[in-house]
Amino acid sequence: MSLTSLAALGGLGFVLLAIVLNLVYVRAGVPLPGSGMSLRAATDSFAAAGAAHDRGSMAGLWALSNVLFGFNQVFLAIALLGFTVAGVGAGLIDPWHAWLGYLSAALLFVSSSASPYNTDGNNRIGLAGLIGWLGWAAWIVAYSITLLRL
Repeated sequence: MSLTSLAALGGLGFVLLAIVLNLVYVRAGVPLPGSGMSLRAATDSFAAAGAAHDRGSMAGLWALSNVLFGFNQVFLAIALLGFTVAGVGAGLIDPWHAWLGYLSAALLFVSSSASPYNTDGNNRIGLAGLIGWLGWAAWIVAYSITLLRL
């Protein structure tokens, strides 16, 4: 098996695992950063586990989790932008695939730019981040399929 085939299978596996884990978390009722859940709702959700011992620490942890999740989108956007530029430069990806990468990176960046203001769970542009993340996942799947064809 070639290195590009392994990379392609790794990309497909990564996206599949990310989607499955997010579905499991949502199904289990685990509060996800960036979900728009208020501090009170997140604390109540975590109260069945470790937060029952020290509910006061939840405020800082939930705010930190929301902010770090938002900043993670910056890194996704930068990586997506770089790999899209590289794919275009190498002639590996089609124009629609490049535009998906550029648009998804822009949406992730726009969403992440407001992350410090989302500490209380009020994420007015969270949908932009979700669409950007879904575009990023679709971009990886399309790139993986491209690599499998090589």
